[in-house]
Amino acid sequence: MLQVLGEPLDLDAPRKFGAQLFFAVMNDPRRPAEKHRPMAMSLRQAIRLVAAPPPVAESTQPVLFDLDPDPERVRQRSNEIRLRDITSRTDHFLYARAAEYAWSKRQTNQVRRTLKILQLVFPGANLHFCASDILAMRRYDDDGNIRSTIEVLGDADLLIDDRVPTFEQLFARKTRHLPEPMRSQLELWRDIMADGSKTTPRRQPRDTMTVKGQMYGILPAITRWVEEGRTSLTGISTEDILDALPDDPSRQHTMMLGFRTLFTILRGRKIVFADPTKPIPLRGPKRTIPLPMEKSAIRDALTSPDPAIALAVALVAFHALTTQQVQHVQLTDIIDGRLRMPDGRTIPLAEPVRVRLAAWLDHRATRWPETKNPYLLVTIQTAPRLSPPGRNFPWKKAGVTAQALRTDRILYEVEQTGGDVRRICDLFGIGIDTALRYAHPARVDRPVDDGGDSAG
Repeated sequence: MLQVLGEPLDLDAPRKFGAQLFFAVMNDPRRPAEKHRPMAMSLRQAIRLVAAPPPVAESTQPVLFDLDPDPERVRQRSNEIRLRDITSRTDHFLYARAAEYAWSKRQTNQVRRTLKILQLVFPGANLHFCASDILAMRRYDDDGNIRSTIEVLGDADLLIDDRVPTFEQLFARKTRHLPEPMRSQLELWRDIMADGSKTTPRRQPRDTMTVKGQMYGILPAITRWVEEGRTSLTGISTEDILDALPDDPSRQHTMMLGFRTLFTILRGRKIVFADPTKPIPLRGPKRTIPLPMEKSAIRDALTSPDPAIALAVALVAFHALTTQQVQHVQLTDIIDGRLRMPDGRTIPLAEPVRVRLAAWLDHRATRWPETKNPYLLVTIQTAPRLSPPGRNFPWKKAGVTAQALRTDRILYEVEQTGGDVRRICDLFGIGIDTALRYAHPARVDRPVDDGGDSAG
């Protein structure tokens, strides 16, 4: 390492100053030029370079047509070429994660193959890969597990996580046509709403679904102001907001909520002098009358051949759980036929629920016998991980919604108890206002049917 070219090796220097030792049969640190080339090309250019045959002369023919390379050729070259740089740095983390989360041999081999393709496509990436480039590899590595590849690279500290959250991508798409400084003002509102603020005035972070709903609420008015020639929110008056409010009470309520948080944040950051929404009273949204479901739809969902659908529908139809509660139920929350809720309630599971629970646990043990996922419901994506299933699982295939099932169950209990609000609150963990909405005399009554395997 310290030898000067053209001169003999000085053996006395290590005795005085020490020497750096290296493992044998590894990459030579004295020749890092090829490995440390900067990434100066796009994903398409890199893949085209790999898939194309090597030039026979120093001069190359310029590309006449911009065509995507053949993915099959890229996969073939990954199998033909031995790439030890990436595998020597990731195999330990790959097999450790595979053992910890009970990956199958097929999934482990897929991830290893995807890692080799990455090094083949990005030979000058210095073995540090951007997550966005890995996500773009789906087209060229159909069999590879992209999400697992990102996790392994993260464990090996070889990942540059440049992924943009979905909400930020949506926000950028919806506001790209807005002029400055209006777009910067809305971005400030989005950041403080989603991430909160620890500086005065402090603010707690809100769920991105809440921010997304308010964004959709205020965008029609902001688009109208831009068409009128407005470029900033500093000149918006109370009259402008009143003129922009829609006639529909629900849309009006959503727009006013968005404008209240928007101008409260802008005023707290001294971007606007006064809050134009203060003189406008905030009226509640238009309340819909809760209605029961068709019992045939509930029976069909309860008898679904998919054990995940049958269990999720039963949990909501019999015990009125919310979508989020079903999503985050863990195996350890169910003890001796009782479900322990995060709010401290303990729910004795109904017999039809316990039957479907046993069927699902048998299916889970057969399909994923070695999974360590702690959540009750697992999917093919979450089985090799410790994360909960998505919000739409399994409702996307169920044919019914969790909210409709929950409404049906609460309405049934209201009928059986004669509108006992206190009992409704204790049974389902809801507030007084929500219970009164279900117990309102204006709701549509339905006959009581004790037959069949229904939510009642």
